Amino acid sequence: MTLRTRVTLAAGFAVLLAVVAVSAGVYLVERGNLRDRVDQSLIEKSRQLSRHNGQVNQHGFPPGTSGAPKHLPLVQDVYMQLINRDGDAVMVFDGRPLPVTADVLAVAGGEREQAFFDAHIHGIPVRVYVTPAGAGAALQVGQSLTQVEQALRQLLLTLIVISVAAVGLAVVIGRLVAATAVAPVRRVAAAADTVAQTGELSHHIPVPRGDDLGRLAASFNTMLDALSESLAQQRQLVADASHELRTPLATVQTNVEVLARAEELAPGDRALLIRDTVAQIGELTALVADLVELARGDAQQEPFTLVDLDALTRHVADIARRNYPSIAFRVDGVPSLIRGAPARVSRAVSNLIDNAAKWSPPGAPVEITVRDRTVTVRDHGPGVDPADRPHVFDRFYRSPGARTMPGSGLGLAIVKQVADSHGGAVTAATAPDGGGLFVLQFPATSGGKTAAAPGIRSRLSLSS
Repeated sequence: MTLRTRVTLAAGFAVLLAVVAVSAGVYLVERGNLRDRVDQSLIEKSRQLSRHNGQVNQHGFPPGTSGAPKHLPLVQDVYMQLINRDGDAVMVFDGRPLPVTADVLAVAGGEREQAFFDAHIHGIPVRVYVTPAGAGAALQVGQSLTQVEQALRQLLLTLIVISVAAVGLAVVIGRLVAATAVAPVRRVAAAADTVAQTGELSHHIPVPRGDDLGRLAASFNTMLDALSESLAQQRQLVADASHELRTPLATVQTNVEVLARAEELAPGDRALLIRDTVAQIGELTALVADLVELARGDAQQEPFTLVDLDALTRHVADIARRNYPSIAFRVDGVPSLIRGAPARVSRAVSNLIDNAAKWSPPGAPVEITVRDRTVTVRDHGPGVDPADRPHVFDRFYRSPGARTMPGSGLGLAIVKQVADSHGGAVTAATAPDGGGLFVLQFPATSGGKTAAAPGIRSRLSLSS
């Protein structure tokens, strides 16, 4: 069932309930009013007949007579009967007896002041009123309800016609309103079908107004833009990766082909070629690992935990000392808690330290500071050229001075990706007295504490 149909049915059902409730109320109120009028009429007629009671007796109507004084007002159009306390009819007018019930006997015996009840006489509905008529007698006055029931049937028919017309009108209006209301939804569905069939993410839908459905259309356009950007980044990553992989793969292939004729090489050349091939495979492995890291991005499932940034940085610096024995790594930090994925944070800090080690001259120190959820890495190399500064965190970007150095140009891109996924930031600049200055900052934890919890440092010493 479509949304338009559901809205239409809901509108019709709501109006149906309202009309039925109003119609039932009108019917019950009118029915009560009509019966009240009949009751008042019967009371008034019984009083008029009581005033003529002496005159009736003067005419000498014996008990059980069927005659009626023609000149008495309001006698011919009513049922009237006089009974004693035993329930025997003392007088019946026009030969139309009324039923004697327990209520009638109670009034005749003085147990009740008056009574009303409904009866059927020869198939005719009659409303009967009973009132005392002296000691040990009761007067019954009845009136046909035929006209009342006809009026109620006419009213019921009118209410049914009005209800049907109101529901039909509500369905038509609901259909029109639903068609207008769900138009943006239909446009979103059509746009989604177009995207699914063509794969074209630039197909946007207009946003005519600022209501909820308009915001739905705007959100759909935003989603398309995000998907388009993500797809473009994936395509660019594949293109860049294929370009970067082409050279090391070609080199490894050449070396392997030469090694296939190893018997023709001198022992020294053979050993040099093997070392070169192993180095190329190592660079290729590192490049593939960086590509996997970038491709996985935020989709990695490592949970966020409390991480002592100082302990993690010191552990990464220890590894760097083994990899770069000619560089002095100085770490100055205090315990600083962040919430993040330990392995990814370790990878980002490691990439910053490796980058500083590559640019530092032999014997020059790499200074690392950890304060307030921030890691600052400073080298003593040539610094970051202002022209390169906007691009140093781009994928595969390598400045002219870095193209002769080992690396793929993905390390700093991974640092930025980790910072973004943790809600932090990373910046690059040149220190006032020279050298590169990189700052990686993480947001505050929910508790806002910077002291390391017991056991944090020992657990993080095993992470990298």
